[in-house]
Amino acid sequence: MTGIRIAVTGTPGTGKTAFCSASNIRVMTMEEIASSHDCLGEIEEDGAAPIDMEKLTATMTWPEGDTLLIDGHLSHLLPVDAIILIRCHPSILRSRLSERDYSQSKIDENVECELIGVIPAECLDLPCLELDSVIGIEAMIANAERWITDGFKPRRPNEGIDWIGLIHGDD
Repeated sequence: MTGIRIAVTGTPGTGKTAFCSASNIRVMTMEEIASSHDCLGEIEEDGAAPIDMEKLTATMTWPEGDTLLIDGHLSHLLPVDAIILIRCHPSILRSRLSERDYSQSKIDENVECELIGVIPAECLDLPCLELDSVIGIEAMIANAERWITDGFKPRRPNEGIDWIGLIHGDD
């Protein structure tokens, strides 16, 4: 496969960058892409630089060549061919985010987004492989490679993760 663009998305702290770093596929970050299209804002109080997604999607051009992974929690909003969605149990995510220099409100917001599935709800229009980071990077890479090699089939190879159901039971 050449010229395929795959978003690697998920709530901050789920393992997107670790997944991309372990992959044998070329990787670009959202920051690199936004910066190269003059769509990256100044770093704000929370330590993040906002991306002008409207402008970016309107001016987006991809480099020619091989398959490309796009690492970033907004990558699924770009014009891509498929999505790899990395998920993480909310209690593990809270622990990971607590190790970062995040405010308590930013930690709470991200954990809530993961718990209720904000990003998965935005990934319904494209082929999407949802991976629970608890299986480990090697297993995640193997699953992703099989799915990519099979031409992103099935379109949704697994049932989405329901943290609320897992935490509170499916009564």
